[in-house]
Amino acid sequence: MGHVRPARHTLLHTDLAPHNVLVDNRKHLIDWAWPKRGAAWIDPAVLILRLLEAGHLLTSADSIARQFPSWRSAPGSAVQAFAAANAAAWAEIARADSALWKAAMARHASAFETWAKAFPAR
Repeated sequence: MGHVRPARHTLLHTDLAPHNVLVDNRKHLIDWAWPKRGAAWIDPAVLILRLLEAGHLLTSADSIARQFPSWRSAPGSAVQAFAAANAAAWAEIARADSALWKAAMARHASAFETWAKAFPAR
């Protein structure tokens, strides 16, 4: 049986914006301005928001995130808490700055929160 890492021991990027992911013959995450330690499923959750921004539906974004074992096993209550906190953060960001993309991210985060409440089983 494999070793399970405690939630606080995974290095997270936390900013999977399109300009921070480069793909050539390999994949690269750049601009590590917001590194954190935490649960491994958080980066796939952040990826879902960016996939929504790119035009994916929540079901297809979740399907992509499910390629990560950490997302498949993420505790529903933790995902719900993350989604709520993320929605609140993006709402605050959008209120403070009228940039259209920030308002769109606030809408995506709100939709993700609603979705996370409706599908708590992981």
